[in-house]
Amino acid sequence: MSSKAILEQSVLAEVESADVKKSERPRAHGRAASIGLTREQVLNAGVSLIDEVGVEGFSIRELSRRLDVYPAAIYWHLGGAKDDLLSELSATITTSILSVDELCDDWRDSLRLFAHRYRAASQQHPHLANLIGAQLSSNGPSHAALSEILLRIIRQAGLDGQPMIDAMNMLIGSIFGYVTMELAPLPNKRDRAWGSRFSESLDRLDSVRFTETRRALPLLRNKAFALRWTNGADVPLDGGFSFLIEALIKALEAKKAGD
Repeated sequence: MSSKAILEQSVLAEVESADVKKSERPRAHGRAASIGLTREQVLNAGVSLIDEVGVEGFSIRELSRRLDVYPAAIYWHLGGAKDDLLSELSATITTSILSVDELCDDWRDSLRLFAHRYRAASQQHPHLANLIGAQLSSNGPSHAALSEILLRIIRQAGLDGQPMIDAMNMLIGSIFGYVTMELAPLPNKRDRAWGSRFSESLDRLDSVRFTETRRALPLLRNKAFALRWTNGADVPLDGGFSFLIEALIKALEAKKAGD
């Protein structure tokens, strides 16, 4: 073998050895990893991961892989367990909806602004919206900004004591419940024929037993809860949501008037 060939083989071996060492280099973890990693980076990466794979596909292992750190570095910033991280991730929606400084002079306008902003944010991150409504563990101190805004609106509406508690539960249950149902995930994204089968099953409903449903079907088809096969990300239910908010405002007004 010529000296040139020997030299080329030697250089190639050195390069391959360096590549192996680089690939085997341990990722940073614990406090060392936390130095170059911020809480905001963890949350942003977590939101992106859930947007992509949903809550079911989310894992600390995959999140740490994408951030190129060990799981310990993620817990260093957010602490606790996976449920705590999910709570923090879902709070990225609720903490940015409305600030105290943005509250309107009229509590009714504040409530409208809050509700429509929450729905708009949820439409951008439907998996996170479903997480808020579906898992109790996603509640907690991380959502304190949400309760603070709603309580200020409720107090401005003149309610306190038990009526305040009832109003809080009514608003969260109604607004968040509507959005969670509207953005409910499809049963199987790979089953492209599911929508067609659903639509055809509606046409087979018994006209005697389901008289009103069959009568209203041309209007409600794929535009109403229980009669749709497309979620609100593609076919938003705007009218019903606006109707709901105005009904909630009337309910709070009636509660105050009845005191």
